[in-house]
Amino acid sequence: MIKPLTSIRFFFAFMVFASHLDFLQNSNSKILHWIYNYIFQEGYIGVSFFFILSGFILAYNYQDDLINKRRSKRLFYIARFARVYPLHLLTFFISIPLTYPQFVKDKSLWFMQALTNITLTQSFIPLNSFYFTFNYLSWSISNEIFFYAAFPALILLLTRLKKHRILTILIILSIIPVLAVIVPSSWYHPIFYINPFMRVIDFIIGILLFNAYKKILNREFKINYSWVEFSAILLLIIFFVFHQQIPQVARYSFYYWIPMSYLIFSFSFQKGIISRFLSHKTFIYLGEISFGFYMFHQIVLRYLSYLNSKILHMNYGIYFTLIAFIVSLIISHYSFGWFETPVNKYINKKFKKIYSREDLQKVA
Repeated sequence: MIKPLTSIRFFFAFMVFASHLDFLQNSNSKILHWIYNYIFQEGYIGVSFFFILSGFILAYNYQDDLINKRRSKRLFYIARFARVYPLHLLTFFISIPLTYPQFVKDKSLWFMQALTNITLTQSFIPLNSFYFTFNYLSWSISNEIFFYAAFPALILLLTRLKKHRILTILIILSIIPVLAVIVPSSWYHPIFYINPFMRVIDFIIGILLFNAYKKILNREFKINYSWVEFSAILLLIIFFVFHQQIPQVARYSFYYWIPMSYLIFSFSFQKGIISRFLSHKTFIYLGEISFGFYMFHQIVLRYLSYLNSKILHMNYGIYFTLIAFIVSLIISHYSFGWFETPVNKYINKKFKKIYSREDLQKVA
């Protein structure tokens, strides 16, 4: 485990949470209105961080073992399935009551939406009536499943293209400005932000980042790692401050690649003062439950909004936000301890036993 990176996950999960507090736009408080419009609304960049980090961490944990065949691909797939699918399925079922109006309106469409959600294929359909259904956040899990499926092939391809990596990267990156000219602006969101064939670039950046990290990990450098970490945070802040001057299509795709990559790279060495601070068990635990927080928070917001309209009648401001945050945090705490961890262990253990028996039978 790279402790600081585990901890940082929670802060980006919170950014995604903040981006869904759109009711703050209608707040009577000018401060809350400004905070949402200028800061929170851009919180969707947390998903970009997760995609890059996913490529980095998967390469960190599995690349060498898969290439050297110390780990089978099917056990890799089972491990990744056990990590994300059970929680996805749980949040899918919890969100079903929220979709009742859609079910009444168009049953056939509802069943098609349900099917794409269960099979995690919704992000391949560039219509928000598909990728933003049931638990809206699951579109990103649809992408992650695609990344996992492609990962063994990607690491082999990137290994073979070792001498031509820079050229390959430049060719891939050139696709974005070309598409930005061709694609109508109304399609920017489904194509550049949602589509797995575009977002796999973030994932590939993470893999390449790990290989750069691996090359210099054991070298001695006379640098102040604390300043490196501070500069990484500062660079992200600078990019963030100027985001309103940047076209939306760039922010959906490549604008945050440099600061996100530098942030992950800087903290991967775990040698600075901020890394030591983030390595505290409290932050690590928040990072560990961040997946649950990410997956539950929007469902919590939707259920609370319904209760608020019927019973609570609160102002959609600070107190409502705090309640949503605390409820999401509590649910993610219990989900991690009572559901995610035991189910993950059970699936991995069960399939390891099955495949161990099969391997023994082949030898016999």
